[in-house]
Amino acid sequence: MNEFKNIIIFSASEAFTKVSDNVIKKNNLSELIETIEMTGEGIIDVAQMAVQHGTKAFIARGRNVNLLRENIPAPVINVQYTYEDIYYSIQKSKYKCENIALIGFDEAFEAMKNFKVVSGCNAQIIQPKTVDSMENDILSALSSDIKSLIGGISVKKVAALHNLEHVMLDVNESSIEMAVNSALNILESQDEKDQYLQTILTTINGTSEAIININKDGETIFLNNKAKKIFNNSTDSETNKILFSTIDKDIIFKSKNPIFDKVLTIKNKNYIANFKPVIVNSKVQSVVVIILDANFIQSSEKQLRLTFNTKGRTAKNTFDNVIGKSSELANTIYKAKKYSKSNCAVLITGETGTGKEIFAQSMHNYSDRANEPFVAINCAALPSSILESELFGYVKGAFTGAKDEGKIGIFELAHNGTVFLDEIGEMDINIQAKILRVLQEKEVSRLGDNKIIPIDVRIISATNKDLHELIKEKKFREDLYYRLGVLELTLPPLNERLDDIPYLVDYYLKKNSYDVSFSNNAIELLCSGSYPGNVRQLFNILERAIVLADSRHISSEDFKNIIDMNNFEAINVINNNSLKNSNKNHESSKIIRTLEKYNGDRKKTSKDLNISLTTLWRKMKKYDIIYDNEVEDNFVG
Repeated sequence: MNEFKNIIIFSASEAFTKVSDNVIKKNNLSELIETIEMTGEGIIDVAQMAVQHGTKAFIARGRNVNLLRENIPAPVINVQYTYEDIYYSIQKSKYKCENIALIGFDEAFEAMKNFKVVSGCNAQIIQPKTVDSMENDILSALSSDIKSLIGGISVKKVAALHNLEHVMLDVNESSIEMAVNSALNILESQDEKDQYLQTILTTINGTSEAIININKDGETIFLNNKAKKIFNNSTDSETNKILFSTIDKDIIFKSKNPIFDKVLTIKNKNYIANFKPVIVNSKVQSVVVIILDANFIQSSEKQLRLTFNTKGRTAKNTFDNVIGKSSELANTIYKAKKYSKSNCAVLITGETGTGKEIFAQSMHNYSDRANEPFVAINCAALPSSILESELFGYVKGAFTGAKDEGKIGIFELAHNGTVFLDEIGEMDINIQAKILRVLQEKEVSRLGDNKIIPIDVRIISATNKDLHELIKEKKFREDLYYRLGVLELTLPPLNERLDDIPYLVDYYLKKNSYDVSFSNNAIELLCSGSYPGNVRQLFNILERAIVLADSRHISSEDFKNIIDMNNFEAINVINNNSLKNSNKNHESSKIIRTLEKYNGDRKKTSKDLNISLTTLWRKMKKYDIIYDNEVEDNFVG
């Protein structure tokens, strides 16, 4: 072969050749461009000979691109692999995903892996070491149920030798046209070759989404059509303000390193931007910004979730916000901190108003997931149908009234972070089954969609119900209970840590910036009360006292004038009796189960329940619990 065209397209498949020839013919470019169907290291000799005979640019794909760039002193334009190419190739096979193997090198292999994650297609992905070792590499990795191979020329030979179906990896005509246009521009721009060539190559090596090129002075050098639509009529100053709102432009020019996955908001729509420096003669001449639509790029899911996270999906509390110094509370915090370092599910139990969400947020912020989303939902606050759509999300048309753009569920939003399921005991039994699957499989599927989305979340749940009783009543799944309660944390009620009331009073006054104080007698009066409503009830009493008091210094006498103490005491008696009736079975059965767990060892039982030995003894007396197998010498004195 003695004559070569100005531009050579090296094709690695019949599909590539067919599309390339169509582009050449359609645009009357046969005098300038030719297609050579060849792959592997053999293209190096041909390309070197072509350069000697006047070829000025090459177009290739996959491993051929790297081979040419490493060995040929001429521009090489890369035709990128797209998800559409892989999707349409799979559609051409007569087999299902689980019976298909996608074969590719380098960029093709990465595109195939990402496509598998995004699409949920369960195809096998194989990357041979070399073209020469391809047959052995494929056969050694190939699953027994594979019936079809998708790949280029070399893959076709392997498929034919082993009676497997072969489908050529598809190529999008617009991708080749873009590459051809770039090669033609290179031919026409020899005077600006050094800088402009690298700009185009960097652009082509990016994506077909919005692309903009900015120089050191902030001037716009190049925009593609998508970028022109996004930045319509924007000045250079306005464009720079948007693009560099999250990073310092000078950092890129000084470090020469690309920056990936920065979230931009343009006209109330979220995008992900990648910043790639254009380096010519060891100097950064400009920066190519590749702007991707966040809804369609799986690799940007994490950053997108964190963007949502800034809109209220954060854990604001830490263990510093847990007020009190009693031994019961200190033991609970100690156990919670240990639990925080585990990825196991945690079930927080306790009466209403004991601070279950504060502990959930504190555990998240104390864990290795602290920088990731914390997403909470109250399972009792929403009807079952709405709760299900909030948990799992939905796609367009999933149900009447569904948004056209669909919705991301909280499990997706909380990826790599924590989901807090409050009042889990109120959850519908049918949704419980789906929660169990999430815990077991670590994946979700949006309503109305069959695509599987892998997730990594830590689940913390909370309840003031006796889940064991609900299990007996067939209102709560026993298997879900054991999944949710791998680690269980019981929060002590305020009545068991009355010594913490002075600290809670001080916290409440400072938090609300109240310029009042309580006398020692007033504090003693508060400490002698009973609080079935726990901290919420205490704060309610404080608020009434502050509003109704005539003085900034509130005494016990003021309390008696502000609050009908006889009525207050009567209410406490009623509330205590109500609390006793409602919680007796729950608390006593829990004590009995824990005693049985430790064969009557009260010291171990009290430690597990986060209460002192004295409190355990008092509760056993209160509920008339007599355990026959009690271990001796558990109490001192």
